[in-house]
Amino acid sequence: MRLKLSPGEHIIAAGRPHARSLWKPLVFAGITGALAGYALGWLGRDSLPGQLSEFSPYLQPAVVVLAVLLLARYAVPPVLRWLAGRIILTDRRLIQRQGVLMRREHEIALAAIYQLEIRQSVTDRMQRSGTLILDLGHGRIMQYPAVPEVHRFRSIVVSAIGQLPLTAMFDGVDMETDGEYDYEGRDDD
Repeated sequence: MRLKLSPGEHIIAAGRPHARSLWKPLVFAGITGALAGYALGWLGRDSLPGQLSEFSPYLQPAVVVLAVLLLARYAVPPVLRWLAGRIILTDRRLIQRQGVLMRREHEIALAAIYQLEIRQSVTDRMQRSGTLILDLGHGRIMQYPAVPEVHRFRSIVVSAIGQLPLTAMFDGVDMETDGEYDYEGRDDD
């Protein structure tokens, strides 16, 4: 499904979470494939002990089915979650999408962001990724984990906030007028 933009709204940046979350499923897939290949090779040899030679035609497909089930359960879902995840920055809001079958979307107006913080571990710094933490005020914190190029993304978000019209920042009070606003509710006459 495509992102519905308001009239005049433009996408500034869009991307997926950092691919570092894929290392576990990829290692698991490699180990599973290696073990299944070894088992198939061992079951396919001519000198099988005892009754294994009788059951070899049944055990080989069972090894393949077991390997496919393990991959479908433990390797494919994290890859699909990563593929479905999105971080989208428009000139008005920041949107995070997650989920494959059960979609979760969270959007924050850029005008609601008070402070941006970056949290990085040593491995995050080596990969130039990290967690972007948004302070929305009143104790509300939103975290965007595994943001690639997190420092660059934060500077893009800060720039987009700086480009917002001042009317969006101050509860509808037009700060870009000629300055003759009657603050006390009475005229200077």
